[in-house]
Amino acid sequence: MSAPLPSARLGLLILDSIDLPHRAVAGDYEQLFRNLFEFSGHEIVAVDVKRDLLPAHDECDGWIIPGSRQSVVDDDGWISQLRTWTRRALEVQVPLAGVCFGHQLIAAELGAHVGPAPGGWNIGVVDYEVLDSPPWLDLPDGYSLIASHQDQVLTVSDEMQLIATAATCPVGAFTVGTNVMCVQGHPEFVAPLAASLYKARIERIGSDAVEAALATLQRPLNRLDVAHWLLQTIYQGRPA
Repeated sequence: MSAPLPSARLGLLILDSIDLPHRAVAGDYEQLFRNLFEFSGHEIVAVDVKRDLLPAHDECDGWIIPGSRQSVVDDDGWISQLRTWTRRALEVQVPLAGVCFGHQLIAAELGAHVGPAPGGWNIGVVDYEVLDSPPWLDLPDGYSLIASHQDQVLTVSDEMQLIATAATCPVGAFTVGTNVMCVQGHPEFVAPLAASLYKARIERIGSDAVEAALATLQRPLNRLDVAHWLLQTIYQGRPA
C-alpha cells in the first residue's frame, strides 16, 4: 500500500444487516468496514439509512455506500430516498465510494443499466483485470476480491471511466471524475464469512456453484489494497 493519508471523517451508510449465525463470524457491516479501514486511522461515522434521516452531504469528508441484499431497482422507499441523496451527491461532487449495491446504485444514477447477471449468481474469489488507472492511483494489472451478487452493472455511461473488468463481471470497477470510485467486489468480506453465506444459499444458488466458489476462498485477496484506493479517491475528491 501507499503512504498513509491525512485524517478524514468517513460516513458509512448502513443499508442492511448480516443475518445470524453469519454475523457471528466476523461482525455486521459496520464492524466489517471498521476492521477493513482500521489501518487508516480515519474516523468512521455510521448512519442507518432505514432508521435515520439521510445526513447532509457535508457532514463527512466522504461517504461509503456498501452492500444490501436488495436490488437497486426495488421500489422500497428507503432505496428511492437513497437514490435521490446519491444523485445530489454526484451533482455537487461529494466524494463517494460504492461497494456492490453502492457500486450499482451510483452507476444507475449515472444512467447505466443495472440488472441480473447473465450467468446468474457471481460468488467466490473473482480476479479483476485493471484496464486503466486514474492519475491519483497507481493500480496494478489486476486484483482479487470476494464476490456475492446476482445483479451487476451491465453498461457504462459517458460519465463513468471503466477501470476493471472480469470474465463474469464486465463492469468490475469504475471512477467518476476525481471524487468517486466504485467496486463490485466486497473488500470488507473475509473468507470465513463468505463460506458461511454461500453454504446457507445452496438451494438458491445450486450446490455445484457453491462448491466451486468455496474452492476459491483460499486464494489471496487484495482487500486492503482496494480499501486504500477507495480512501485515496475520497481524499482526492475532498475540497481544497
